[in-house]
Amino acid sequence: MYITLTTLWKFFHYSPKRAESLKAVQQVLDLPELKVVKPSDTRWLSHERCVKAVKASCSAIVTALNNIYEQTHAPEALGISKALCRPSTLVAIYLLDYVLPQVAKLSRALQTERIDLTAITPLVDATLNTLDDAMLPAANWVLELMDAKNEIEEVTDITLTTESIATFQGQVAEPFIRMLKANISSRFISQDIVSSFGIFDPKKVPAADSSDFHTYGEDLIDVLLAHYGAELPAKTAGGDEYTKEALISRETREEGKTFRSYLSKKPKGNLHLQLKELTTSDMLSEIFPNISTLANICLSIPVSTASVERSFSKMKLIKTRIRNRIGQSQLSYLMKIAMETP
Repeated sequence: MYITLTTLWKFFHYSPKRAESLKAVQQVLDLPELKVVKPSDTRWLSHERCVKAVKASCSAIVTALNNIYEQTHAPEALGISKALCRPSTLVAIYLLDYVLPQVAKLSRALQTERIDLTAITPLVDATLNTLDDAMLPAANWVLELMDAKNEIEEVTDITLTTESIATFQGQVAEPFIRMLKANISSRFISQDIVSSFGIFDPKKVPAADSSDFHTYGEDLIDVLLAHYGAELPAKTAGGDEYTKEALISRETREEGKTFRSYLSKKPKGNLHLQLKELTTSDMLSEIFPNISTLANICLSIPVSTASVERSFSKMKLIKTRIRNRIGQSQLSYLMKIAMETP
């Protein structure tokens, strides 16, 4: 599939004449004038836009390829047309058009600069549940494919049957989705630890007069202590070696009770502001030393490298081969302008 879509993109991208012929067919068929998008092997989110464009203009693309072959006898046009007109290719396009946006939503959510760590588990679970729906016999992508059945058969001269689609689901779609789900699950094996940082979210604290208030956060602190409360090597002033707890369990639990009351009396701000307050306020660090340590740990968790990758992309656009004599300070100013301004 990747090779077919890449070859299709190259065929139209490197020839303005062919691109114009595709545009003309789209106008005649009253279809949106969409260009074929390159499915990058490093930026996989481009696959979503590529599949969406091919699906929306499938009839126009096949017609344009056939017209080009009739006019120029280009074997490449015939080869791409036959590859696209395979039943397995067309069904796969409809499947990917359903699956890729679901995964892309999760990826984009994880790439935000101020992500709510407590929202990761619900987001992952919701994505996995949506992928499960793609394996149902009456999945949305299957119903959409059956609605477009007559149009597809008219353009491609192939026959799509309920049996052939069911066979594709069993032999291709289900193994693909199971592998995709396993891959996503393996990347979020510490969801319970990440979710436990919800103790810092003022919006999650129950009302002070509710029955859950007096025990709120105790189980979350236990999870964090089990993971981050290991004993660390240390030395006395005299040089003697000993071990100490990174987080003192008893004190952390006591601080958690006081911190719970403190959060209940504060205005309901967001998680990021509360973490920032805990790590920058000397007074709060003095009152809640262990809780402040956990807040620092939470802020240091690397959720994604998207912001770092964006900065390198901006630098590559600013400091080009022709402008390679830009100094460090000027480059820094230009990158701040490029990244921080709207």
